[in-house]
Amino acid sequence: MSALRSRARNRSFLGGFATLLLLAGCADMATDMGIMSKAPPAPPAKEERIPPVTTTGRSAAVVSFHMRKAYENACKFGISLTNNLPYKITDLSFRFTALINGNVPFDAQTKSFSELRPSEQQYRELIFQGVRCDQINQIEVTDPGRCTLDTLNRFNSAPGDCAKYSDLAPGGLISLVKKGK
Repeated sequence: MSALRSRARNRSFLGGFATLLLLAGCADMATDMGIMSKAPPAPPAKEERIPPVTTTGRSAAVVSFHMRKAYENACKFGISLTNNLPYKITDLSFRFTALINGNVPFDAQTKSFSELRPSEQQYRELIFQGVRCDQINQIEVTDPGRCTLDTLNRFNSAPGDCAKYSDLAPGGLISLVKKGK
């Protein structure tokens, strides 16, 4: 049997199989198998990037929001933490809260940065699902008190103690507000 005739037979079998699945009420199964699609593909995400801010003029760990990717029903941010302190950051965490519609908290996520020697930088991503980027007014940054640096560790740090070691970079892709001490 020729290869052309074999391919035609396979296509007609798959077409008949898809029709059988649809008639049997198995549209979800046909979609899962890739035989048919329910919805048109989503439009591509719009991405914005700026260079990360690495210093604020004082000896501090600098949080910089420098990437934003807008999806149809989600928003992704790229964040960098730059260690401008004279000692290693073993662990430093921040809670990021997306504020919408008159500063109403929508969602909060905690991100940790670890093992940063002086002058090093680490990158993390935040994804807020169920909200578009243009709906987020600002990001509230809170110190949950989880840090290990200088004289602080997990046994003696409380919420707000780690904030004095960090700065929020000005002029990023979204307004940042520091909450707490």
